[in-house]
Amino acid sequence: MILQRYVMGEFVRAFAMIIGGLVVIYFSTRFASYLGQAADGKIAPAHIAQMLGLKMLVSMKDLVPMSLFLGIFAAIVRLQRDSELTAMRAAGVGPGLLLMAALKLSLGSALLVGAITLYAEPRAEGVLQEIRDQTENEATIAGVKAGRFKEISSGRRIFYAEQIAQNATRLEETFVQVREGGDVGLMRSDQAYVETDAASGDRFAVFLDGISYAGQPGALDYVITNFGKYALRIEAHAPTDLSDQLNYMKTGDLLKYAAPGFTTEFQWRIAQPVAALLLPLFAVLIALAGNSQNWYLWLLTAVSGYFAYNNMLGVGKALMKKEVLSPDIGLWPAHLALLCGLAAMWHFQRRRRIRTRAPRPAA
Repeated sequence: MILQRYVMGEFVRAFAMIIGGLVVIYFSTRFASYLGQAADGKIAPAHIAQMLGLKMLVSMKDLVPMSLFLGIFAAIVRLQRDSELTAMRAAGVGPGLLLMAALKLSLGSALLVGAITLYAEPRAEGVLQEIRDQTENEATIAGVKAGRFKEISSGRRIFYAEQIAQNATRLEETFVQVREGGDVGLMRSDQAYVETDAASGDRFAVFLDGISYAGQPGALDYVITNFGKYALRIEAHAPTDLSDQLNYMKTGDLLKYAAPGFTTEFQWRIAQPVAALLLPLFAVLIALAGNSQNWYLWLLTAVSGYFAYNNMLGVGKALMKKEVLSPDIGLWPAHLALLCGLAAMWHFQRRRRIRTRAPRPAA
């Protein structure tokens, strides 16, 4: 029991180091991407933190199993290198102790991944889509940057501002082109800002001290208007319809239907916690098959097996979507193939251990 706790501690320590590095890399990459989108006016800066938090939550379903897989492999290699594994074998401790320690951690990993894929991920993706719709409305004229043209409403409106005021709430020396059918309107103003109507909630781009031109290109009957204040309503982006998107549906709703698409989505959500349960055991057996001198070759083998298994799941999902693979069979052949591989490696470990313990014949 003491040895098992010690081994689990080594597994957890290596897992924490790897997942910490992966989280930092993922966080910084995603954060830089959102900052770039905010700088281009594609998303509102106020939504970056919420979107980043939801994306980090969803990404845990991939980062946790991968980190545990690599952490267990790295910990066993370290035990081999420092001859601690040899000492354990001399004390009569076999690979079963390592497998049991890995199994306890993989159960926790599978429960976490299952909670994300079955419950948290569909809700998080739905909230993210709502934020995208909302931020597309808010990142209109408020997202205009000095010296850049910005298209709004599928190119029907184009905004440009020469500079931004010092208080960062108004645009100066603005230009707007509005296209409605065959009519084209041009507007220039000294200043512009965004205003929200308290009664209706509609948002307006308000232009101060400017001039507008309205008419058809090529015609001579342009209407020229000088104004002190002109309000242009900002069209709201329609919410995205998610009713027919299976990946946004709650798991309980998927079980109400027997159509192949619903079964495929449910099996995919189940497959990920099953993978999180089996892959750490694969890491133990593949690490025990090698030695500390050529560990990098076995690491390459382990990583190749990891991605081969995940690719089998992805191919199975694609075949089920195309109705080439029956949902009754589903992704279980991939899980069965990994189980057969685990059984074969476990048999190999037992035979090797018996050979090492067998007495040598007398000379």
